[in-house]
Amino acid sequence: ATWAATNLEIVAYKDRGHFILRGTDELYQVLEDNQVTLSSMKASRFVKAFESQVDAWEKTLSLILEVVEMILTVQRQWMYLESIFMGEDICKQLPAESASFEAINKSFKSIMTRLSQDPNAQRGTHADGLLQTLTTMNTNLEKIQKSLDDYLETKRQVFPRFYFVSNDDLLEILGQSKNPEAVQSHLLKCFDNIKALDIGTVPNRKAPEALGMHSSDGEYVPFQASVVLEGPVEGWLCLVETEMQNTLRALLNDCRAALKKQKKDKWIKDWAGQLVLTVSQMAWTADCVKALMGKDADPKKGLKSLKKKQISYLGKLTEAVRAVKDKVQRKKLVALITVEVHSRDVLDRLSKVAEIDDTSFEWLMQLRFYWEKEQGPQGDCVVRQTNTKFTYGYEYLGNSGRLVITPLTDRCYMTLTTALHLHRGGSPKGPAGTGKTETVKDLGKAIGFYVIVINCSEGLDYKSLGRMFSGLAQTGAWGCFDEFNRINIEVLSVVAQ
Repeated sequence: ATWAATNLEIVAYKDRGHFILRGTDELYQVLEDNQVTLSSMKASRFVKAFESQVDAWEKTLSLILEVVEMILTVQRQWMYLESIFMGEDICKQLPAESASFEAINKSFKSIMTRLSQDPNAQRGTHADGLLQTLTTMNTNLEKIQKSLDDYLETKRQVFPRFYFVSNDDLLEILGQSKNPEAVQSHLLKCFDNIKALDIGTVPNRKAPEALGMHSSDGEYVPFQASVVLEGPVEGWLCLVETEMQNTLRALLNDCRAALKKQKKDKWIKDWAGQLVLTVSQMAWTADCVKALMGKDADPKKGLKSLKKKQISYLGKLTEAVRAVKDKVQRKKLVALITVEVHSRDVLDRLSKVAEIDDTSFEWLMQLRFYWEKEQGPQGDCVVRQTNTKFTYGYEYLGNSGRLVITPLTDRCYMTLTTALHLHRGGSPKGPAGTGKTETVKDLGKAIGFYVIVINCSEGLDYKSLGRMFSGLAQTGAWGCFDEFNRINIEVLSVVAQ
């Protein structure tokens, strides 16, 4: 009597005449109660008379359970893949899988339509060969899913930053390969601060070209050479990444030369925030080295006069901030003052050290910026701290602000740079909200690296972690895994190996 009245909850899906199974809690509750009743009957010594009926009901209930679970498994994969294979592009890229999915799609829809017409749980699940059909469907859907993952993997190997983009977003990006404007909304998932590309068309050329990059804070940097946006999306995104780095390297060199020719206030106004900060730190390092290596004068005198110069420069910057109306310029000045205040504090500390010179630890422990002409055709920006050396990363960071640097921040930087120099990772510890993640991000900003922040949770499996590591290894970016200890112990053990 119970099973004559127990129905599966079949509901319409997406108003396209399809049906899906929803809410199985009540069904599972009835199944569980009945199975408990049957097992207590089997334990009774009076069961002999109707043993065959009890066995038959046991088989019936276990079949209902198996079929319902299999329907849910197939349905979950079908719903995910259906939205993907509706796109024309993916059908062209994976024709065999697309045809296989189409067959499964028809079969699954007919099963669900039949169940919607007769939703009785017992009759519906006992249709001939239903379990076998669903099991085959599940196997085939898993094969299609694997082929899809392999296809996405080939795209990720061409442009490794796709490892940090979810499968759904990546499929959306790949589907818009011929429409660069539609890819714009996804750029922030692949770059630190490129919100949009300045896309234009050049006369006598059909394909659109990227002429420069806009950051999310309103700054614009033109490319040295335009990038043609045609062919596969992963191909031209690679070119955009290379052009971003080449442009920043060339502009950093030009900005360095311009500092000697232009007035300071005009120089700050004309150049992009990232370039102004980096070149300012290079100039400060050069001034300090000059003062510390002063052949005739006492290094302390040189440092004291440098400190006076720094204080008067900070005074001018403070006045300039008050006068500026433009938001982008104001943000740039605030970040510059933050960095220059730290430079003043360092000079103050250095001038108090007895017997100071350019080999003293108090000087070597600072983050020092140099332009080394012998590196590459134009030269390269190199960042040193203690005995470590990093080549500047040339990731476009826009005009984002910088952290106030305290002595503790300095110690964190020193630990992290030494760890990276030894091919190790760093693990800052401390209470919540004290700036562990922000410190790592700020060190990345200081040396122009792309930092990916991943908030770990129990849902993170070994496959998604493996994908992240694969991306980090291939892009050279830094991964900052927040709350790493939340990851399940089974997954952590895979990571540890």
